[in-house]
Amino acid sequence: MTRPDPAPPAAGTFALHKMSWPEVARARGAVELVLIPIGSTEQHGPNLGLGQDHLIAQAYCERAAERLAPRLLALPAIPWGISDHHMNFPGTMTLRPETFLDLLEDIIGSMRHHGFRRFLIVNGHGGNQALMAAAVQDLGFRLDIDFLGCVGHYTLGDTQSLQDIHGEQPGGHACEMESSHSYYLAPELVREPALARGQIDHAFMAMLRPLRKLELVWPNAMNAHTPSGALGDARRGTRAVGQRLIESSIDELAEILQALQDSPRWHGPPHGQVHAAGPE
Repeated sequence: MTRPDPAPPAAGTFALHKMSWPEVARARGAVELVLIPIGSTEQHGPNLGLGQDHLIAQAYCERAAERLAPRLLALPAIPWGISDHHMNFPGTMTLRPETFLDLLEDIIGSMRHHGFRRFLIVNGHGGNQALMAAAVQDLGFRLDIDFLGCVGHYTLGDTQSLQDIHGEQPGGHACEMESSHSYYLAPELVREPALARGQIDHAFMAMLRPLRKLELVWPNAMNAHTPSGALGDARRGTRAVGQRLIESSIDELAEILQALQDSPRWHGPPHGQVHAAGPE
């Protein structure tokens, strides 16, 4: 039976889970980079829902794909990550490193089977950073693909806006930055009546400070940092700041895409062959 010619994707639809197979087939020739959002399902204090990291990463990638259509294809987010340090709080889920790496390999392999060859992992959870970098080194050289990279969406964009709302306490989790992200992209995650400043264990943080300066890596449970599970002050977050952070981050993501396109690697050999030995 002959299949009909694929119809073009619906206007603005470059999120895989919202597309039909004919739409994916049609998009294949236009998509330059496949976005793989990753995050976690873990506690975010009393301030935000447990899906914060993966739901914001998902919404960010969909927004980027919408703005830069048809150049990007956003995949469904991996909703779990490396969250051992949050396991003392009910509801948190964590993956073993090998499970995380296997998931990424299977996702990339599936999309490679369908003809996509360039991938960018977009991270929404700090606890994934080390393993995400390891995944890029492992899979990028081992798989038959043209490009694999990674970036945290929260490391890009307008830093001044965040400084404008930053309080006295150290942030980075369930804080003013994350509440701002949610107010803009997923307001249903914000627990406004419960928003509270983080309860910081200052003695523990003071003990950590010199060790961090020496770049010591060792496991620390989040409840040792803060009994409430939150840092910073989520009450200071706003939708306007969230919009500036997200949209300016996507601006810089577009710069990354352009820089990649301008590099000799964009149409070069598969990643794993870049350092292959030449003839004697």
